Amino acid sequence: MAERLTRTAVVERAADLSDEIGLGEVTITRVGQAVGIAPPGVYRHVVDVVDLRGAIADLAATEVARELARASAGLAGRAALAALADRLRAWAHEHPGRYAALQVAPDPDDEAGLARAGTLLEVFGAALRAYDLTGDAFTDGVRLVRSAIHGFVDLEQHGGFKQPRSRDETFERIIDALDTVLCAWGGEQGRE
Repeated sequence: MAERLTRTAVVERAADLSDEIGLGEVTITRVGQAVGIAPPGVYRHVVDVVDLRGAIADLAATEVARELARASAGLAGRAALAALADRLRAWAHEHPGRYAALQVAPDPDDEAGLARAGTLLEVFGAALRAYDLTGDAFTDGVRLVRSAIHGFVDLEQHGGFKQPRSRDETFERIIDALDTVLCAWGGEQGRE
């Protein structure tokens, strides 16, 4: 007798499928085929495709938070920033569907989504702690780092870089620039 299918198993398979074919291509029908059940059976585990994609985002957030925390543990300043950025970039390429699921900010009434965002924010906060950013400067710092990494990853994933220059060398210069700005922003707080 086959093992009983669970929501966790359906979501994990859907996340794998999103990495294989793209998050936008994940449908209830495709997930049903991937787990070996008729599409109506998938609805026993998820409400709809929006619920499924939210569950993929929750899984992805847990996975990437663990990866980023591990990569930046015990580091500070530029070293922590570089470890976080490098690992996030690599993880995004390893898991493009999961990464895409993370890019949608949770609604204010989405408790699970807010918890997911909070977990990632804690990891970013730990990596950026040495910059001594608080309040709005911290929010701006996280947004700056996230935007720079995401912009680079998105362009990289979609063929946006055609020049022969090493992308890795450019990425290192971006980390240097982020470090410089974050140091300045941390110093500004002391002058306010």
